[in-house]
Amino acid sequence: MKWSRYNYLFEAEGRYFLYNSLSNCLAELDKDGFIELQQQINSKVIEVSNQGRLAQFKQLRVLVDNDDDEINKIRYVSRLKRNNDRHLVLTINPTLSCNFSCIYCFEQEHSSVTMSDDVENNIIRFIQHHQSAKSLDITWFGGEPLLAFDRIVSLTQKMRALGLDYKAHIITNGYLLSGKIMAQFGDLAISSVQVTLDGLAPVHNKRRHLKSGGFTFNRIINNIDVFKAKYPSINVSVRVNIDNTNKDDFVGVYELFAKRNYPNFQVYPAFVQDLAGRSDSKDIMDRTQQIEFLKSLRRQCNIDIPVFFPKSKRYECSVRNSNSLVIGPSGELYKCWNDVGDESRIVGNVDGSVRNQNLLLRYLVGADPFEDPKCKSCILLPVCGGGCPYLRIQNLYEGKDTNTCPLIKDNLNDFIWLHAQYKNR
Repeated sequence: MKWSRYNYLFEAEGRYFLYNSLSNCLAELDKDGFIELQQQINSKVIEVSNQGRLAQFKQLRVLVDNDDDEINKIRYVSRLKRNNDRHLVLTINPTLSCNFSCIYCFEQEHSSVTMSDDVENNIIRFIQHHQSAKSLDITWFGGEPLLAFDRIVSLTQKMRALGLDYKAHIITNGYLLSGKIMAQFGDLAISSVQVTLDGLAPVHNKRRHLKSGGFTFNRIINNIDVFKAKYPSINVSVRVNIDNTNKDDFVGVYELFAKRNYPNFQVYPAFVQDLAGRSDSKDIMDRTQQIEFLKSLRRQCNIDIPVFFPKSKRYECSVRNSNSLVIGPSGELYKCWNDVGDESRIVGNVDGSVRNQNLLLRYLVGADPFEDPKCKSCILLPVCGGGCPYLRIQNLYEGKDTNTCPLIKDNLNDFIWLHAQYKNR
């Protein structure tokens, strides 16, 4: 058997580690074992006399017959997922209207279209035409989807009546998550809610205010408090959009909710990006700044940040699956959330029409990491989905040069070491 090219040996503060991305496992070694492996790797001869360790190395895929065969297995599983027609995954935008005016929002120029009854009925027929689908996964998006809450209720009733295994999620600014709307959540099969806060009150109110200029922070916090008391089993995540102007507020938001100790609750940072290329702002953090920010959260606050270690289950964006689509309020179809409202990015309609086939095929099979020489030579290929397909397509077909690699690639030693320290604690 051969030493896998997906092994990574490193030392950190007098401790010795072996990471393998095929199995996504991290093992700690003693110093003698570490030195022995280093010497053998350099001589290109691997001999493991200890039968117990040999068995472990095989199980962890540290030793393999052929790395290309291992990658073929991963490629095969990825293709099965991409062509799985038993799950229909839809992001539905019942409206593109919003009650907020956020300083960084890529949707600010969208029209205030709201879904009609005809479009609603076409969506139901569209779902019924996917006869192989056994499950239906819905994400309510916008604009602000709660501005069209009656449409959400009506569509949910019709979709649940189709007899598919149904679950739903919602992404909302949280301002309207109260009263009549909150009371009906139990009937909507919504299992997760994402709300955005951009800092504590002074910072958040400056960045995420009503179109009238009114403050929003206190009302959102109160809505979350009441919601979690009423629906403790529903997962709630608070996303904090981070750039150089508000990064110092993240810990404050994290601690605000840590004190509440809600069940099924998380707070996480998300870095502001200028995907549409409309801003020259220096406030947006580059990769080096993002890495240092995340490392400081772990070292100073011991906050668990998932990016420090790859996911055990290989993730690939669902846009590569033909059964994953975004539906706009007029029934128009997109492949990616970032495309919503851009007429040139429409790939079809729920009435059955198809357009912009070239873009559709780019999302489905173009910019494939398994066909990319850079990705194929990367130690993280087994655990990485190649990054955002939207950005990969821009790089390959539109002349952009955006780094789509996960942040861990730039800092493999430090990230894995910080992960190990967190696990030890």
